[in-house]
Amino acid sequence: MEYNAINSLEKELVRVLKEEYSFYQSLYIMIDKQRDLLKFEKEEKLLDIYTEIERCRKRILKSEDKIVSMRKDNPKLFHLAVTAPDVRKLAQSIATLIQKNVELVRDNEAYATSRYNRIKEELDKLKNSTKVMNYLHEKEVAPQFVDKKN
Repeated sequence: MEYNAINSLEKELVRVLKEEYSFYQSLYIMIDKQRDLLKFEKEEKLLDIYTEIERCRKRILKSEDKIVSMRKDNPKLFHLAVTAPDVRKLAQSIATLIQKNVELVRDNEAYATSRYNRIKEELDKLKNSTKVMNYLHEKEVAPQFVDKKN
């Protein structure tokens, strides 16, 4: 009886982990697309990608809850099912994919920060050049009034 319970939990874990693996592959593709949009300055589509990534963040939370609930239901069986080779292989694959996703997010963040700083510097230069132009610009000669006389 216990073997059947372990086996069914293992099958359930494999099914869930395959879904998660597919999800993290999709997330990687989406983050890679985000990098391309940042790189090629296609800001109009970035908002859609950020929205989709926010949905993915919520999906990650649901995934974590699903695994935690499986573990809470029967911790001993869960521990035994986790040691199965298929489950360990999938878990390791997911961990590797998550690591790649995190690295890609860091790259995107660094690129966006660099771009933000570059734009900020250019705006500061424009501000300074406007001030200089105002100083250099000759003021129009206007009649001066002294004691209400021209």
